[in-house]
Amino acid sequence: MTENITTTISPEIAELSTVVARLGELVQHVSDEERGAEVSDEQIADVLHAAARLFSAKTDRVGKIAWPVREDALNATETVVLVTALLDAADVNLFDMAIWYRRAE
Repeated sequence: MTENITTTISPEIAELSTVVARLGELVQHVSDEERGAEVSDEQIADVLHAAARLFSAKTDRVGKIAWPVREDALNATETVVLVTALLDAADVNLFDMAIWYRRAE
């Protein structure tokens, strides 16, 4: 017997998809217009916090996952700037990070 399995997306996940798509469009526009300096620190922090919490919640639930960011999404400078800021914000040094690196395995 073949089972027909339909995945139902919750309203929250559907709304999140819409918000994320719109956020991507807005960020691209702000970046293209070179208006990044006008974005408040709090707005950037809120976006980063939300993304980090979502990523962490998913890995806690399903285990270590491949980095869900396209290979060309961030260049090396953007990656290092972000990682450095996150490590500084959490008061984590590279030694501490190495200890946690394999946490989800």
